[in-house]
Amino acid sequence: MDEPLFFPYADRRLFGVLHTPQVPTRGAGVVLCPPFAEELKQACRIFAELARRLAGQGFPCLRFDYRGTGDSEGPFTEFTLAGAIEDIGAAAAFLRERTGVERIGLVGLRLGASLASQAVAQGLDAAPIVLWQPIVNGKLFYRLNIQRMLIRQMMTSGAAEGERQTADAATIDLDGYLASRAMCNEIKALDLTNAHAPPAPTLLCQFAHTPEPTGELAPLADRLRPEHDAFLGFLIEPFWQRLGHVDCAPAIDATVAWLVGRPPPQP
Repeated sequence: MDEPLFFPYADRRLFGVLHTPQVPTRGAGVVLCPPFAEELKQACRIFAELARRLAGQGFPCLRFDYRGTGDSEGPFTEFTLAGAIEDIGAAAAFLRERTGVERIGLVGLRLGASLASQAVAQGLDAAPIVLWQPIVNGKLFYRLNIQRMLIRQMMTSGAAEGERQTADAATIDLDGYLASRAMCNEIKALDLTNAHAPPAPTLLCQFAHTPEPTGELAPLADRLRPEHDAFLGFLIEPFWQRLGHVDCAPAIDATVAWLVGRPPPQP
């Protein structure tokens, strides 16, 4: 069953969709940690498919929006990386309380994967975790968002206008999102290259033209612990950048199998 709902955190309500299995059989639930801004739009369908598959395997599953994003309360200017990490903890606590599960796992995509990894590293009691193409270099990710904005400007007005002025000097028009400069600085400061591996069993998934770890994810893949971590490279287009349909069934199948405890099918 898919149940849209709000759950409280601090002085805001966060929106989520709770996917409840007919018969919970795993004693564990899963929180899905979404990506950022435009990438979220392309990921909604894939996350819904993954959540329903997990519920079908007996896992209560919660999809949710960070504060100031999606259907959660607050303006986008309230979104920060530190706040989003707190929101992941709030989502995990709500899922525990609502369903009675003992354990919580996390699945994150792109920036959501980076935030999930940091949440566990900062002490969130969640395991295992699945990281789909996490952002490793925040400066590069921020630059890609700016480049995407410039391309859209060229397509609509014939010229790359650059950063648009806003009424508040503390904000920036980030590809159509009124983002705080403080949050942009958080993104640019994000660097997982030398971060410690999360203290939880971890599945690291790559979506690229090669099954081998690319330069971006290689530092994370090198830190995986063979006894309880795994890396899977999928020859799948980066669906979070595509407008059309991308078949992510192999990644969904492997993620579900790994969380269930079966060896994931090889890409």
